Amino acid sequence: MKFVAACAALLFLIPAIAQTPKPGAQESARSSAVKRCKENRGADCETREGLAEWQRQERPITAEEQAAAAGARAHREQCAKNKKGAGC
Repeated sequence: MKFVAACAALLFLIPAIAQTPKPGAQESARSSAVKRCKENRGADCETREGLAEWQRQERPITAEEQAAAAGARAHREQCAKNKKGAGC
């Protein structure tokens, strides 16, 4: 029973540890966002407000967002197979 509890605790701790920002990660994320903004001819690639969209795109996807994306993808595939299905 203790082993199961320890494994369950690890399942919750590992993602939290993995999402802990590394030193300098914020600066590298900003420089990456500036680079992508300039490559795509963004209008405002220097201010925090101008880079907000580019930095949001750099953010890793959460488990909840992954589940929602998988559900939406499955729904689209189901609708492609059966156009008269529920919710299509």
